[in-house]
Amino acid sequence: MFGRVAELTRDRESVLEEQLRVLVDELVLELSDQYADHRAAPAEPLLPGAAELERLLVEGGGLLDRAVAADRLAARAAADRAEALAGFARSRPVSMDRPDTEVGAAAAQSRAARPAALTAVSEWAVDEVAVALSLTSAAASELLADSVLLVERLPATLAALRAGRISWRHARVMTDVVARLPEALRPVAEERLLARVDGKTHSQLRVAARRVVQRLDAAALLARAAQAVRERRVTVYPGEDGMATLSAVLPVPVARAVQDALRQYADAAASDGDERTTAQRMVDCLVDLVLRPGEHGMPPVQARLTLVAAVETLLGSDEPGEVDGNVVPAEMVRQLAIALGLLPADGTAEARSDVDRVVHGEPADPGTVEAVAALLRSRTVAGSSLGHRPHVALVDELSGQLVALTDATGLRHGGALGPPGDSPGYRPGRELDRFVRLRDRRCRFPGCRARATRCDLDHRIPWPRGSTSSDNLCCLCRHHHRLSHQAPGWRLRGLADGGLQWTTPGGIVATTHPPRFGADDDLPRDGDGPPDRPPADVVVDEPPPF
Repeated sequence: MFGRVAELTRDRESVLEEQLRVLVDELVLELSDQYADHRAAPAEPLLPGAAELERLLVEGGGLLDRAVAADRLAARAAADRAEALAGFARSRPVSMDRPDTEVGAAAAQSRAARPAALTAVSEWAVDEVAVALSLTSAAASELLADSVLLVERLPATLAALRAGRISWRHARVMTDVVARLPEALRPVAEERLLARVDGKTHSQLRVAARRVVQRLDAAALLARAAQAVRERRVTVYPGEDGMATLSAVLPVPVARAVQDALRQYADAAASDGDERTTAQRMVDCLVDLVLRPGEHGMPPVQARLTLVAAVETLLGSDEPGEVDGNVVPAEMVRQLAIALGLLPADGTAEARSDVDRVVHGEPADPGTVEAVAALLRSRTVAGSSLGHRPHVALVDELSGQLVALTDATGLRHGGALGPPGDSPGYRPGRELDRFVRLRDRRCRFPGCRARATRCDLDHRIPWPRGSTSSDNLCCLCRHHHRLSHQAPGWRLRGLADGGLQWTTPGGIVATTHPPRFGADDDLPRDGDGPPDRPPADVVVDEPPPF
């Protein structure tokens, strides 16, 4: 700009130029005065709370650095654990197991369900890992198989894990996707993926690994798909507030077809005034279709359930009940009892009022009391939803253990206030069988959650040296029943208090007891004191579904 002005006024300084120079000089001076100390720390914070914000940022950064360092240590520990478990697996060869040709050997179905990485490992090795690390059998099997694959097939991945470059979850992606490649292709895939692993989440690594595997060996994906189809299953996961998740692992097309069919059923079931959501109607349709309540000429399916509810629960208290060993809220117990026809359906409103009355120390509605009394007095199951007459379970409030299982008539006459008597032969009688299964409710091996209805009744002291009695019988799933008699180095001993003491070949000792009724595993119920007599609980065993 000044050059242009100078061209116009070469001989002298114009008035405009003179005024512009004065303005620029003043502007420079003003800026210089204002920002002379720009690089010096101000005496006061420029913004309120700036110092505190800076402190929090610096402190948080330091804590995050600690977390990163701990994560690298965890990765190194995971590598050490994998090496130790792989070595342990080598010390438990399959030659320790009973040959397939001998009676009592593992069933072909059980062998087929084992991970391929463990085919050369004894079937009892997983149980040792489960007890030592307090894991479920499924989790122990998965951990042992991953460790064997990582150490024996993916040395570069193991080294990256030890160096803290990847986490255990990243390593599991490699064992799941890459370890099954042919021996000639594994190092190629491993090198490609590890070269680009920095900064990737385990989910991103899985996507990349699948692409690499597909490029190198498409046949491997087909083999995995076939294996996945063989692993289809239905599982129940207990949840909160008396709910559970029914999970079905299916091929994607089948799963989508089932979901679409359920949605169509749900849409067809919708009606005016129906306040259920589509998702709720889909669940209800699934239950109706699976349980087949006698419609369309199909016979109803009789589901086997054991409902345990205290009398006070049926009368309106907040004491929870149990269904197949899973705790459910008191209100759900009452609704189940109504759905099964054990309590009158028109008493729902009164039952809710009973809850308020019991909470405030007032007597419950006489009609509800009479309904419960009639349930206990019932002499026949004809026309009802019961498999047999309701039983009364007497539970020791201090130990939470089942003391006796009888019916109202036996309780009124003062008889049958202890466990059923011994059975003369090898097989327990019906009452003894029911008592032991209700007492144990699950397999008695540490961590095993197999339901008692699917367990064998094992003689702790083999029959006939040991009697067929409640003290000598316990519930064990078929696998752990075989372990107690066949697994080398394992020892099982019964304790005076009814506990089972398991000792692994490595000397680890774990003791199990039947789960407590009406309380947490190791705590008495709130307000419990030394009881004058055991409380009576109503036990409704194996009713048909609602």
